Amino acid sequence: MSKEENQRAMDILRKSIVVDGSVVPMLDNGYFERMRAGGITAANVTVPGVNKNLSESIKEFGEHYIWLKESGGQAFLATTVKDIQTAKTEGKCAIIFGPQNTLFIENDPKLVDVFYQLGVRIWQLTYQIRNLVGEGCGERTDGGLSKYGVKILEKMNELGIVVDLSHCSFKTTMEAIEFSKDPVIFSHTNPRALCASKHVRTKTDEEIKAMAEKGGVIGISSISMFCEKEYDVRPTVEEMLDGLDYCVNLVGVDHVGIGVDVAERETAEEYALAMKLYPEFNRYSREEVRIIGMQTVDQFPSIPKGLVARGYSDQEIEKILGGNFLRVFKKVWKK
Repeated sequence: MSKEENQRAMDILRKSIVVDGSVVPMLDNGYFERMRAGGITAANVTVPGVNKNLSESIKEFGEHYIWLKESGGQAFLATTVKDIQTAKTEGKCAIIFGPQNTLFIENDPKLVDVFYQLGVRIWQLTYQIRNLVGEGCGERTDGGLSKYGVKILEKMNELGIVVDLSHCSFKTTMEAIEFSKDPVIFSHTNPRALCASKHVRTKTDEEIKAMAEKGGVIGISSISMFCEKEYDVRPTVEEMLDGLDYCVNLVGVDHVGIGVDVAERETAEEYALAMKLYPEFNRYSREEVRIIGMQTVDQFPSIPKGLVARGYSDQEIEKILGGNFLRVFKKVWKK
């Protein structure tokens, strides 16, 4: 791209309130430096881990509170849109707590209230496999949302928690959209239509359209297997942006965002365990699980640069980088 285009992209990034739909950060102060280097204002952080029980989850929340407390003022927990706006104004990092499973509340809906008080503002209903709420996208069958799941969804709507359906099965996704009174999001996924393997973790046109009609946002991820347009050929940022273009053309620019899903904290042992538990999830190595050019959050500027090169306007890019997610947060979190 030209020098002028590069400058324009960086100017847009600097003035935008950038919301990263999903990350698993290293719990060190260096992460906040990488966030700022990437131009990211707010990040939806996966806490607790997807297979944790209640006691393990409480411990993980404690670890994340300590992480923020020891940041030296670089970061803080965001529970309102004003918190995110303040982080932008002050040049700090806003961290949103967003679990990727409801497994850890076991069978007690009252714990939704408890974790709301602990700061949860985005919550994914299922991970890959079935839980008490409903089916994950990696299950053998698809029974959809359970009666208990409807109850949990209604509690999230009542409190003002954004419902995330990224890993949910097709039927669970469609039923959750139907039952939810609020917009829902796919914080980190990709369109199945462009995915070479038609991976179960991607979303169909029908799901994306239903989400958009509800007023929600799809955050385009950087997972190699979901972005690949040619089987077993590791993609780049260009293929990731092809998926973004597809969704914009399908449902409009107001319903598309970014959820890179960079997992800097994941160890080799954790990755091996995940591949054993969820063999359908990935066929790439840990080093290649994400696209070329998106290994850490400080590489985020390649996204606005790519959007400028593709002819998006400044206003459209600001929406994609975070404005659309903020619109959903304003509607849901005001409760």
